Amino acid sequence: MSPSPLLVSLLIAARNEEATILSCLRAVSRLDYPTDRLEVLIGNDASTDCTGPVVVDFIADKPHFRLIDIPESSTPVRGKAHVLAQLASQGRGEFLFSTDADTEVPPGWITAMLAAFSPQTGIVTGVTVPRGHTVFHHLQALDWLHALTQTSALGGLGIPVTAMGNNMAVRRTAYDDVGGYENLPFSVTEDYALFRAVIGHGYGFKNLLNPDVLAFSKPVDSVSGFLQQRKRWMRGAFGLPVWMVLGLLVQYLAGPLLLGVGWFLPVLAVTIYCLKLLLQTLLLTFALSRLRQTHLLPYLLPFELYQLIIGPVALLYYILPIPVRWKGRQYG
Repeated sequence: MSPSPLLVSLLIAARNEEATILSCLRAVSRLDYPTDRLEVLIGNDASTDCTGPVVVDFIADKPHFRLIDIPESSTPVRGKAHVLAQLASQGRGEFLFSTDADTEVPPGWITAMLAAFSPQTGIVTGVTVPRGHTVFHHLQALDWLHALTQTSALGGLGIPVTAMGNNMAVRRTAYDDVGGYENLPFSVTEDYALFRAVIGHGYGFKNLLNPDVLAFSKPVDSVSGFLQQRKRWMRGAFGLPVWMVLGLLVQYLAGPLLLGVGWFLPVLAVTIYCLKLLLQTLLLTFALSRLRQTHLLPYLLPFELYQLIIGPVALLYYILPIPVRWKGRQYG
C-alpha cells in the first residue's frame, strides 16, 4: 500500500489584489495535488478594495481553501512577512508553499517541487517570469529569467544566492528551526531573509529551472512601479556576499564601465562587450528553450539595450533617498 501524499499548506498573502487574485486562485484550483492533502490559506492583509469578497465568493465551494483576515501588526514584523507568519502559524502542512496573489502556478507545481526535496533539503525555489503583451513586459520576462538562470546555475554549484517567495516551498521543520518569519529581522525581501536563515541552519537548497515549476506573474506597467520593484530587490541583493554584490554592480554598470575602458583601450572594450553579449545570449537561449518560452527569442537584442539603460537608472534610483512603497505602505 503506497503512503499517503504529504500534507501541504499553501500560503498566499493578499493586499488590494481584487484585479489579480482570481487568476491566481483559479490556477491553484487546477493543481493536480489531492485536495484532502492540501490546504490553501489566503491572508487578507487589511485590503481596502474588494479582495476579501472576491475570495469569499470563489472559495465558497472549496473547503480546502480558507480566507484569514490578518490584523495590523503590533510587532516589528510588518507587511508581507507578518501575513505569512500568521498563515504559517495556522498551517498544518509538513511543507509550506508560498505564491503571490498575482501569480499563476502550473498544475504539477506541488508535485514537482516536492520531488526536488531530499532529506537534507530545507528550501526549494521554482522559476517565475512576468507574462504580458507589450515589449516592456517581454523585456521584464527576459530580465527575470536572466537573473534566475544565473541563480540556478550557481545553486547547482552549491552556491546559495536567494529564493523567490512567489514560487517557493520550505520544509516545516526547517521553518520552525529558524523561528519562522516572526524571528527574522524585518526585511522588504522576506523570502531572501528566510532563505538565508534556513541555509544558515545547515539545510540544503535547490533552485529549479524546468517547465514543471514555471509560474507566471503580472508584469509592472509603469516605469515608477518598475523602479520601486528594483529598489525593493536591491535591499535584499546588497545583503549578498561581497563578491556577488560586486558582480551585480558590474552587470548594472556594464555600459558606463565599458565606455570608460573604451576611452583608453577601445579594442579591449569591444572584445569584452562582444563576449558579454555572446554569453548572455547563450544563457538566455538555453533557458528559453528549456522552459519552452522561445517566443521571447526575438527580444534578445532589444533586451541588451534595455539592460544597458535600466542598470544605471535603477542603481541611481536605489541611491536616491526615496522610500520603498508597497501596496500603499511606506518603508524607510
